[in-house]
Amino acid sequence: MVRKTNKLELKISQIWFIPICLSLLAGCGEQPAQDRAVPEMPRFAEEQLAKGRGIWMGTCRNCHLLGISGAPAVTDSSAWATRIEKGKPALYRSALNGIKGDDDKYRMPPRGGNDRLKDEEVRQAVDYMIASVESLSDSN
Repeated sequence: MVRKTNKLELKISQIWFIPICLSLLAGCGEQPAQDRAVPEMPRFAEEQLAKGRGIWMGTCRNCHLLGISGAPAVTDSSAWATRIEKGKPALYRSALNGIKGDDDKYRMPPRGGNDRLKDEEVRQAVDYMIASVESLSDSN
């Protein structure tokens, strides 16, 4: 049996239809609050850096390409300067063990959240990121 729609139901649906459509269309065409150019990540001939690039692209890129969730972006050489000054062993430890904030929650999870990575692979990704930061800052 087919149910007939009464006039009140039609008016109520019409009242809600237009505002919902307008609110959905309101976001169309807006530009993001901050346009960020996505850098082309460098390629290196050295085998260890080439391996590190593959690991970085698969795990680290999500946060470090544009600096998501407070992670330093590879294009932000000033954010990396103090980290790089601490030396590679300190950067390796941070990448392997993760970085906790004052609230004792991870700002960066151990191994970038990829528990399948071996220690050597994490170090290769760190080496690639350091080389990329230096390369990208030289090109600016």
